[in-house]
Amino acid sequence: MKFVNKIKLLMLGIFISIMGLGAQEDILKESLTVEQTKLMEEQRNLIKANREAFKASLTNEQLTILENATLSKQERREALILTFTEAQKNLLEENRVKVNRLKEQFKATLTTEQRQRIRTRAKTRSGENRNKLRESVKRDRIIKRKQRNNG
Repeated sequence: MKFVNKIKLLMLGIFISIMGLGAQEDILKESLTVEQTKLMEEQRNLIKANREAFKASLTNEQLTILENATLSKQERREALILTFTEAQKNLLEENRVKVNRLKEQFKATLTTEQRQRIRTRAKTRSGENRNKLRESVKRDRIIKRKQRNNG
């Protein structure tokens, strides 16, 4: 019974934290100008297009590495990087430069107040409480897996 109560409490905490993050994003979006909103949208679209172009360049061998569930995320990433062609490396570098250029353009349009809101939001999103919550969720998942495997 205690475990069920802990899960309920954890779910409530997650729900409350998600709702708080959404409210912060709305406050930030409301304070952006039309130009800034366009720059953000342009950046999102560029990232999506870059991702699709890169995915299209992957070979069957590279796709196999990505789909290998026996490797951790880090191991998959390292194995994949080792197989990149020069063209793929260049594509990734070009994408990184384009995105950084757009980010700099966006930053140049921010007012002092907007920068402060972004800093406050970043501190809230990466705060210690979130890390504690993440660790407790990890522990609960591990316990749940062990119970399923033993039961």
